[in-house]
Amino acid sequence: MAFSPVDPAAFEASRRRTGLLLLPLAAMAIAGAWLLSYVNHSLNPVDRWFLPLLSLEAVGLTVLLYFRRLGVREVEASALGGLGLYQLLMLLYLVVSGEVYRDGFGATSLWYPLIFPLAFLVLPREQALRLSVAYYLLGLVIGLAGMALGAVPTLKALNSFVQFYVVCVAYLVLLDIYARVREQYFVMRHMAHTDPLTGLANRRAGRERLEHALGRAQPGRVAVLLADLDHFKEVNDRYGHPVGDQVLREVAFRLDQELREGDLLVRWGGEEFLILAQGTDLEQAQHLAQRLGRAVQDEPVVGTIGVSLSFGVAVFRPGDSAETLVERADRALYRAKHLGRRRVELEA
Repeated sequence: MAFSPVDPAAFEASRRRTGLLLLPLAAMAIAGAWLLSYVNHSLNPVDRWFLPLLSLEAVGLTVLLYFRRLGVREVEASALGGLGLYQLLMLLYLVVSGEVYRDGFGATSLWYPLIFPLAFLVLPREQALRLSVAYYLLGLVIGLAGMALGAVPTLKALNSFVQFYVVCVAYLVLLDIYARVREQYFVMRHMAHTDPLTGLANRRAGRERLEHALGRAQPGRVAVLLADLDHFKEVNDRYGHPVGDQVLREVAFRLDQELREGDLLVRWGGEEFLILAQGTDLEQAQHLAQRLGRAVQDEPVVGTIGVSLSFGVAVFRPGDSAETLVERADRALYRAKHLGRRRVELEA
C-alpha cells in the first residue's frame, strides 16, 4: 500500500526502452572498434577475443530484453559485469606486456572508470559503492603487481599511473556524494507526496498523477471516484482521534486491496479518498465503487466499529482538466450524501 511518487511501471518501461536503444548501439560500436583495430593491425589479444564476445553479449541481451526473457535489472547487471571484466582483463594485459610502464595509460584505459557511474546508476548506493571500491582495489593491485615484480616505469608512465588512480578515487568520492544527495532528494520527495497516516499518495501527488493520466487518456476511459466516510466525525467524537486514525488506515488498506495494478488511491482530504481508475468507463467505475463500498461496509473495520462510504463517480470527457473532472465527481458525491449516504452516485 506504500505509495511511490515515481510510477514504478512507467520508470521500468523507460529503462527498458533505454536498454533497447543503447544495447544495439553498443553492439555496433564494439564491432566497429574491433573492425577498425583489425584493419589497422592494432588488435591486442584481449581485444581480439573479448570485443566480439562483448558485441555478442549486447546483441543477446537486446533479444532477451525485447522478448522479456530477462528483466531490466538483470540485463543491466549482465552488461555491467561484461564491461567490468573486459576492463580488468585489458588492465592485466597492459601490465603483463609492460606497456603501461613504458607509455602510461592509453585511450582504452579512459573507459575504466565508466564502471563507477554505471554501478551507481544500476545498483543501490551501498551496493554500488562496495562494488566500485572492490573493482578499484582489484585494478590497483593489478597495476602495482608489475612494479612489485621488478617493472620500472618511466617518469611519463609514473605520472600517468598516479593520475589515473587518484582520478578514480575522486570519481568514487564524487559519485558517492551525488548518490547520497539523490537518496535524500527521493526521501524528501516521498515525504512531500505521501500521506503520513495511511502511506497513500497525498492530494499533491494525486493531482500530479491525474494530470499526467489525462494528458494521454481517451475520453470515457479514465474514471475518478471520490469516496467519503459517512458520519466520520461521530467516530472521532465517540472513540477519540487515535481510534479514528486506525479506522482511516484500515479503510485505506481495504480500498487499496480491491484496486488493480495501475489504479491509484489518494487520501484527498480528512476522511475523503480519490480513486483514479484508468481504462475504466462509467459503468465499470460504478461497479468498482460498489465493490469498494462492500469491502469497507460488510465487516467492522476496528473492533466493533463499522463505517460506510458514499461515492461520486465521473469519467473523463473531451476538454476535461483535472479540476473539471474532480468537480463533477465531487458534485456526484454531494448528491450521494444528500440522498442518504452509503450509496454511489454518477455524474449528471
